Amino acid sequence: MTEPELLTISARTLLRWQLQRAHRLLDAAIDGLTDSAIHRRPAGRGVPIGASYAQVVVCEDLSVNGVLAARAPLALSSWAGRTGLSELPPLARSADWHPWARRVRIDLGALRPYARAVYAANDAYLANLPDEALDPRNDAGPACLLTAILLTVAARRGEIASLAGFTTP
Repeated sequence: MTEPELLTISARTLLRWQLQRAHRLLDAAIDGLTDSAIHRRPAGRGVPIGASYAQVVVCEDLSVNGVLAARAPLALSSWAGRTGLSELPPLARSADWHPWARRVRIDLGALRPYARAVYAANDAYLANLPDEALDPRNDAGPACLLTAILLTVAARRGEIASLAGFTTP
């Protein structure tokens, strides 16, 4: 997009563009990683790269499809049993994900198509969202949760890239 186009686009268009870029960067951070690298446990309470990637994808699915769109998340409906995860993370709000992250086994070949389906479903939700739903003055509106998702995807990408720097030759 050129600078004049950026000045005249809607909040929806900008958010969709930002999420698409964030998803590409997140996916690029795991490109080429071995099975060993995605399952390697970092020291302390850190979680393996694969679990970190899976967590952000599942959270986005639950948040957009389950909460904002008020429909069944893909992981619990059309993608049930096909997410590439040996088990879904605990879904209770108060759950500690660290034990799950340390035991889950990831099939990245199956997880990535699920992630792409989540991204596509979320983009479709955003494409049909009315402009007033993204009014920044509405602190309880979808814009808050969608912005939090964008920030989480970006932060998780940094975490994964950092861990990958330490785990790959």
